[in-house]
Amino acid sequence: LLLGAVLAATDAAAVFSVMRRLHLSMRIRTLLEAEAGFNDAPVVVIVSVIASGSFLETPWWQLPVVVVAELAGGVAVGIAVGYLSRWLLPRLALPAVGLYPIAALALLVAAYGAASVIHASGFMAVYLAAVLMGSAARLPHRRSIIGFADGLAWVAEIGLFVMLGALADVEKLPEAIPLALACAAILVLLARPLAVVVSLVPFRWPWRSVAFASV
Repeated sequence: LLLGAVLAATDAAAVFSVMRRLHLSMRIRTLLEAEAGFNDAPVVVIVSVIASGSFLETPWWQLPVVVVAELAGGVAVGIAVGYLSRWLLPRLALPAVGLYPIAALALLVAAYGAASVIHASGFMAVYLAAVLMGSAARLPHRRSIIGFADGLAWVAEIGLFVMLGALADVEKLPEAIPLALACAAILVLLARPLAVVVSLVPFRWPWRSVAFASV
């Protein structure tokens, strides 16, 4: 379960960057971007529950219940903060343009904090709040806010990869290569295509779109 949860996560920043350069239908592009944005939240919840010391002693049905409950709470908080930001930001009279990105970031941090207080998914709350905030028709100084968020995302991603590299034990990498190759083969050739077929075929998606989403 832990291995599957870790491998399920998607690099949302990379997906968004690639999608902007490909000439795809809006339907398939929206699907892949939504998947990349949404799947981090359940992964974090699942990893946190599995990594807890009491996981093996809890009933089998508790994991899906906890995941659904935390995601539902995150959705509620994200929608609430998102619509609050759409109402509040256009009404703020800040003395400098550079303060509007800070205000937007403060609202997103508040979304994460509020979700954490009620033991909900902060990732889901932040994602939905940001989507609602960014899609607002009256978002003041939109270019400054989006540019600030884009730069902050790059800094966070660079810091994440530096941290992962610092934590890697180079001496143990050779013995991990067989397991890594096996996981990659199963994920790419079996798990991903099967999950996409099960998810999209009932909605009568074209097979070309299903095949594209599978890879």
